[in-house]
Amino acid sequence: MVNIDLKDAGGLPLAYLGDAVWELAVREYFVEKGYKINALNKRVKKLVNAKAQSVIFKSILEDLDEEYKAVARRAKNSNIKSFPRSCTIMEYREATAFEALVAAFYINGETGIIRKILENHISEGEE
Repeated sequence: MVNIDLKDAGGLPLAYLGDAVWELAVREYFVEKGYKINALNKRVKKLVNAKAQSVIFKSILEDLDEEYKAVARRAKNSNIKSFPRSCTIMEYREATAFEALVAAFYINGETGIIRKILENHISEGEE
């Protein structure tokens, strides 16, 4: 996949990569389901935002290996300079940690974990 050492990588660059990987995974999922274009964006927005990512992060944190917990801690505690008004500071930090985890899974070639997380967090009636 990508040649990045997770132990040396900063939390924010990982989150930057993970943001793109997560959005692509979510978009792929709904396109595969055959949704029309006007419904796609609505469904994607439900999962690609700080509040949703914070909820997902909290639900998977306990099941992570120590290597991934370290990545999440580093990202969550990064020196984030600005925060959107659409969520709390803690939600944004947790979303940043989640995005860094997604990048770590991607870098380690564990894209199946990303897909499983996505499938586990699709709201009923959303499919």
